[in-house]
Amino acid sequence: MQHIEHYIFDLDDTLYPATNGMFAQISERITRRVAETLQLPPDEARAVQKQYWKQYGTSLRGLIVNHDVDAEAFLADVHDVPVEAFLTRDEALRSMLLRLPGRRHVFTNSPREYACRVLAALGVDDLFENVFDIRHSDLRPKPDPHAYARLLDAIGAPASTCLFVDVAPRNLPPARDRGMLTVWLRSPHSMAGGSPGLSVASADDAPAHLTIDTLAQLEGALSRHVTPRP
Repeated sequence: MQHIEHYIFDLDDTLYPATNGMFAQISERITRRVAETLQLPPDEARAVQKQYWKQYGTSLRGLIVNHDVDAEAFLADVHDVPVEAFLTRDEALRSMLLRLPGRRHVFTNSPREYACRVLAALGVDDLFENVFDIRHSDLRPKPDPHAYARLLDAIGAPASTCLFVDVAPRNLPPARDRGMLTVWLRSPHSMAGGSPGLSVASADDAPAHLTIDTLAQLEGALSRHVTPRP
């Protein structure tokens, strides 16, 4: 049982459903960028993309470490997707977020400008106090411990008062190790978690404290595990 003051959410495939295909398009753009950067055919580029994602947290981090790529050019290119064509205002999401009795934050491996476009398209941009993006973590993405240290330093509250929801199971143990309450959104269509055929996540990844199948289940799950605010 914990008393939660800060609700921290992953962005892609978490605040919007993985079934809409937007993050899949971003993944395709990453494959193309890797192929162009390393002069590889698409199938080999996809293999490198997966390898770097597993080893470094993002393909970008692997490209920075091994090939000294321009991070800003990469981020601008791969996130240049028509967000508004995939997302519309989500009143159910907005209502759920408003009912959470605390402060709300986004913690993402994407760049801030893209995250803000997503939040605006969903109609919830005014509900989040902070967007902690890949630059905030010094281009060291989740699940790098540095990203979580920077997050908690910025929030300035004990980890025990924080709840973290993410679609990628491997991103949750570092938060749990620091004392945060962790929730795995087990989306079968996500690129980062769920069904083996669609996922680059490992079946051996450590579980979270709580597991939900849709974000709408969050309130019910928390009502059984979180102490109410006084």
